[in-house]
Amino acid sequence: MDRSELIRGTLFDIQGFSVHDGPGCRTLIFLKGCSLRCSWCSNPEGIASVPEPLYQQSKCTFDLLCMKSCKYGAITPVGRPEPSDKSMTSEQFGTAGIGRVSPEGTILPFNHVSAGELKDDTVSQQGLAFDRSLCSRCATRDCIAACCTGALKLGGYEMTVDELFDRIGRDRPYWGDRGGITLTGGEPFAQPLFVAQFLERCYDAFIHTAVETCGNIPWNSLEPALPFLDWIFFDLKHIDPDRHHAHTGSTNHLILHNALQLAARFNGRLVFRLPVIPGFNDDRENIEQTAAFLHKTGRKEINILPLHHLGREKYSLSGRSYDAGIFGIPSKEDLEQIREIFTAQGINCYVGSETPF
Repeated sequence: MDRSELIRGTLFDIQGFSVHDGPGCRTLIFLKGCSLRCSWCSNPEGIASVPEPLYQQSKCTFDLLCMKSCKYGAITPVGRPEPSDKSMTSEQFGTAGIGRVSPEGTILPFNHVSAGELKDDTVSQQGLAFDRSLCSRCATRDCIAACCTGALKLGGYEMTVDELFDRIGRDRPYWGDRGGITLTGGEPFAQPLFVAQFLERCYDAFIHTAVETCGNIPWNSLEPALPFLDWIFFDLKHIDPDRHHAHTGSTNHLILHNALQLAARFNGRLVFRLPVIPGFNDDRENIEQTAAFLHKTGRKEINILPLHHLGREKYSLSGRSYDAGIFGIPSKEDLEQIREIFTAQGINCYVGSETPF
């Protein structure tokens, strides 16, 4: 068996006709898994490394077919009254739409797990709750097969290198002379073997390649792909490690180290990106320190991207709370002031869709 058939990647979307993620018209490939927990992330369904159930409460009829099919007891009704008849049979209990199936197959009353007692990695909302630490163990996804209304869908799927390469081949006629593919996510380098093999396949086929990375990955996960990359978009969220940790869940030590390594070793185009989050990283001190760091790398261009809240509605699907609502959206004047600071420091600054390509 060919090695490319053994290594499988986990994706959550493929989108064509992108014009903001590299030169020309491009196909975006979204890979799952990320080590950061940015509070403003617009793709929360890409954070987990494995496929997970996405629950849309508005489509749920509460027939509990999903709950009864789950062998791990990961699904619990939330915010519905407990039945008064404790002598109900299993069938009656399910029909009533109340109860929880234990891993042993026992029907438990609702008050066995209350919404306030759920773990941090458990989704709590009106309707159904999912203990995703249990969901991650499941390979059969019986709950999704049991759902008749489309309230449950699987967020993620696997593909081999060959399968993905065949899929992007459909888009190639639309790329033009300058287009190609861009890997994004999630964090593409969270799946280093798959990414390196796929990029090599594209490079050998004369397909322009690009990647968007947060940089918070081991260097040996990133380095093997470098010969097969034309462009890299590299996020810098904040220069101060403590401030960085406060809203991403990680310090920036590894990120800054990788940025310096890339600048020294990568022969392609390296464009830094700064998501502008008012009240977090838009102050003059951070902008000036970011410009100083860019000078340290020897690469002198950055694309600043204004915060948006377009991914807010996806958080409930994957059982996460959206914590970036406290941040406002930067105005054009705010972005222009940041551009002026970078320009005064000798850095080429592109604002939003005013991209460097």
